[in-house]
Amino acid sequence: MDQRLGLTVPVLPFDVRKSCELARQAEDLGYSDAWSAEASGTDGFSVAAAVGVSTERLRIGTAIVPVYTRPPALIAMSTLTAQQACGGRFCLGLGASSPVIIERWMGLSYEQPVTRMRESVAAIRQALTGDKTDFDGETVKVKGFRLEQSAPDVPLFLAALGPRMLALADEIADGVVLFLTSEEGVRLAKKNAPSCETVARLICFIGDDPDDVRDFARWLITPYLVVPGYNRFIAQQGFEDIATAVTTKWGAGDRQGALDSITDELVDALTIAGPPEACKERIESFRDAGLDTPVLMLLSQKGPAAVEQALTDMAP
Repeated sequence: MDQRLGLTVPVLPFDVRKSCELARQAEDLGYSDAWSAEASGTDGFSVAAAVGVSTERLRIGTAIVPVYTRPPALIAMSTLTAQQACGGRFCLGLGASSPVIIERWMGLSYEQPVTRMRESVAAIRQALTGDKTDFDGETVKVKGFRLEQSAPDVPLFLAALGPRMLALADEIADGVVLFLTSEEGVRLAKKNAPSCETVARLICFIGDDPDDVRDFARWLITPYLVVPGYNRFIAQQGFEDIATAVTTKWGAGDRQGALDSITDELVDALTIAGPPEACKERIESFRDAGLDTPVLMLLSQKGPAAVEQALTDMAP
């Protein structure tokens, strides 16, 4: 395949079973990838495994699962499961997530994210060989674990936004996963992790009028801009004033003010909307910036049928 094109699964607002049907349809239409997202709904490994059993050719990845919410031995076990379910087509995508998810939602400690990522990757890779795993790091410790079956060749992708995590990805990973990125964000990733394949989940409203989706997009984007890592990433993409305004107003308890700080320019930079042909042209703009694998996060203000139609309309 000359160019890759992926689908985010589950496909909202559908459940896992329906999303597996859509993944099979995407495969028949010529899509190359399906990447599962994880936040507060379905978990990434389960969806990846379900899609893997339901398809034959798609490359399937997690975009992403946090290294804080599962110890390395459990991540290795889940990776083995997904790799078998996918028939060897699985990619492990790991990320640090955010303090809100890790500390507030999960009740865990969010410390030393770069160190945690480096040590987690080392321990997971050791475990996936099937050899006895002993790892004694600052943030990760594994003693005497042995995976019952090996899965040593699973490609590894890191969610990376800042220069330190991107540099780590360039050193130890096969690829980088981006979210809430413009073309400038892709260029930054390529600059800091030139050896990595770049995957980006792109928010897409295929067939929707851009003017009609901007308010919903603001609602979707604003909470991410409060997360320090995303806030810095947005600032680095040329929107420093907006990033500062959102943080300031949110911190003062002015939620509406934070929402109103998101300009049309930023919404248009971080989302794709409009007729299918215009959306395809925008995806080509991302490819021109260096994006290797666009992964479409299909949404619509027009309802589920419009999302299904978008899958067909955007087919390669």
